[in-house]
Amino acid sequence: MAASYTATDVSNIRAALVTIATRGAAEVEISGRRVRYTDITKLQALLEIIEAEVNGETYGACLPVSFAEVDD
Repeated sequence: MAASYTATDVSNIRAALVTIATRGAAEVEISGRRVRYTDITKLQALLEIIEAEVNGETYGACLPVSFAEVDD
């Protein structure tokens, strides 16, 4: 079973990244999308999940978050 985190909580995002980067779990789930440790080189997909969640309607008053493309 994947460790599960919600992307709108920055501390959870950090915990998810640490968990997967240190292989504390074979995969993590962030806002319903599973990411395996073998996918860590494909950070752009993970960053897009975070970007979409943080820029959601509940955060309409905040400045938008965006990430430049990440190369493998």
